[in-house]
This record gives sequence, structure tokens and C-alpha cells, in this order.
Amino acid sequence: MLKDSPQGYGAVAIAIHWISALLILFLFGLGVYMVDLTYYDDWYHKGPELHVSLGLVVLLLMLLRIVWRIINPTPVDLPAKPVQQKAAKLVKLALYLFIFVVIISGYLITTAEGQPASMFNLIKFPVLVELSAGNVDLAGELHEYFAWGIIALVVVHMLGAFMHHFVMRDKTLVRMLKPVKKSDV
Repeated sequence: MLKDSPQGYGAVAIAIHWISALLILFLFGLGVYMVDLTYYDDWYHKGPELHVSLGLVVLLLMLLRIVWRIINPTPVDLPAKPVQQKAAKLVKLALYLFIFVVIISGYLITTAEGQPASMFNLIKFPVLVELSAGNVDLAGELHEYFAWGIIALVVVHMLGAFMHHFVMRDKTLVRMLKPVKKSDV
């Protein structure tokens, strides 16, 4: 039940998927909230620290997701039209790409002044590159636009999952909710 199989996802892949999804949605909401904070707001310093820490957690989860995908079989696609399968793969690839652009741009913004990025003051991610003020602004724009792009892709992803579940009546959504059992393999 932990590992993936050709028939479906295991508990590890499902946990990584849903924890990542919830964190990304929370981070987006927190990011939108932080934009209007002033120096005297309680969350002026707390919000960015939490945002950076959770963003680094998402980075580790995404790296774990990639390693997990490499060492586990990918469940077989359920029957669908080739255009639907290609669209699903493109949306998934775009989600990965956009998530990494947001993580990298956030890291570059955080470390722009030469200070490491901190995950809950437990792990420090070293400064690899220091950006000029203009490049920090560019990283900020990328961070914002790609974050909105993630939300748009999440909506498309969700609509696709609901279409599979309610219209096509296949097990695509169920496979990401319930781990495959050994008896199903």
C-alpha cells in the first residue's frame, strides 16, 4: 500500500500529492495576504518567515516526489482519448515547471541580501547567487505571475479530475484518494 503499482498510487505518492497541494494553496493565500501588510501589522515579519519555511518544505516535497517517481512504477493511464492524455501530461508538466519557477524565484528573493534561506530556523539553505535590485524585482514578478499560473493550472487539473470522476466515470480521481491494495495488484 505504500508503493505505487501499475494499477494505482500508493500511500506515499498520495500523501506527497495532497500535502504539497495544501501547502501550495496555503502559500498562495498567505502570499496574497502579505502584499498589503504594513510594518505595524503582526504578520509583517511572521508571514514572510512562514512563507519561506513552507516554501522550502514544498521544495523538499517536490524533490522527494521526483525521486519517488523514479524508483516507483508510474500507474498505467486509464483509457482516454489521446488528446486528453496529452493534455493531462502537459498540465502536470506545467505544474511541476511552474512550482519550481516559484520556488527558485522565492529562494532568490529570500537570499538576495546575502542571508541564507531558513526553514523554521532548523535548516539553512545557503546563498548560491546574490541578485541586483533589478533582478530581485524580476524574480518577484516571476514569483507572482507563476504563482497565479499555478492556481490556473490547479483549476484545470481539478476540472480534469472531476471530469474523469463524474463524466467519464473512471477511477482516475479515486486512484489519488485511496492507495492501491496488494490484492488489487
